[in-house]
Amino acid sequence: MKAAVYKGIRDVGIREKDMPTIQHPDDVIIRVQRTSICGSDLYIYRGDLHETMGPGESGLGHEMVGTVVEVGPSVTRYRVGDRITAAYSVSCGSCPSCRLGMTAHCETTNKAVYGFGRAFGNLEGAQAEYLRIPHAEAHTERVPETISDDQAIFLSCNLPAAITGVENAQIQLGDYVGVVGLGTTGQLALRLAANRGAARLFALDRVPARLAKAAQVGAQTIPVSDPNCVEQVWELTAGHGLDVVIEAAGQRDAFDLALQLLRPGGTYSGLGVYVGGGHPLNIGDVFLRDLRIFTYGFDNTRGHMWPAIRLIERGVIDPATLITHRFTLDQIADAYRLFDQAEDGVIKVAVHPPGGNHR
Repeated sequence: MKAAVYKGIRDVGIREKDMPTIQHPDDVIIRVQRTSICGSDLYIYRGDLHETMGPGESGLGHEMVGTVVEVGPSVTRYRVGDRITAAYSVSCGSCPSCRLGMTAHCETTNKAVYGFGRAFGNLEGAQAEYLRIPHAEAHTERVPETISDDQAIFLSCNLPAAITGVENAQIQLGDYVGVVGLGTTGQLALRLAANRGAARLFALDRVPARLAKAAQVGAQTIPVSDPNCVEQVWELTAGHGLDVVIEAAGQRDAFDLALQLLRPGGTYSGLGVYVGGGHPLNIGDVFLRDLRIFTYGFDNTRGHMWPAIRLIERGVIDPATLITHRFTLDQIADAYRLFDQAEDGVIKVAVHPPGGNHR
């Protein structure tokens, strides 16, 4: 079968791999019908996790929807032909962390993530024709017929993460709400925040196409390249500042910017993925302004997959409207290059593996 692999820094490609097989009784094998590239995949692409990746071997991708083609003997929830999606992190559902809802910190799988190299379980990636799903019943959902493949790829990561960010933000009616970082998850969080009764939405990013997309839902858009962007927000809120900032960029300057925008007693809800350390935090400022800080970049997606399905089914949000580009699996290198450079108005790319009955 064909599968996308990490070859080196800013170098991905396709190689032939053996078909996955049932290795444990609770496995299922799926034919991948649709997959995509997440913003966190760019950390791999740009070399931030190079030491933990096996060049030429490590698979890529953790967002998918597929059709079950084989089930292990212990699996009773699914049958061949069912369409399912899986959370990006593999969880067993029964260890202490899973029972606490901290599924991304599963003690059985040791934080295993599809397509994230040796440090995260050394699992194959979803950017492939077929994929083995271990602990299948614990971290997957059946995809209803009413949900398309395009919508379903958002269930593995982006939409549940956005739900987490908005819930942690604890938005109150009439709040001034800002979103910093308008990639896929930031765009989804912005749309969910609009349904929470915010008095005004502020959207900050450096990419014009992302700002334009945010403006479609009525957000006040402000480019972070403007050296006076903080002052603009404070002026537009009559010196009040923002009650809530949801930060989905995963960059240190974005974190600093988010804190500068908050009023005393405001809430920072972080969804960005951070790697490395050493970034200074003015804890005295956090203390004196009574700021509340939530970080959930390594999101416990499993618990929000069903709510995400319900939001799509009931017409609250259609994440597929964020798909701007499509590629075949053979074009995966072009897809990563475009997404990395944020060119041509890209927000979300959908990747179509060969075969399968796409919906």
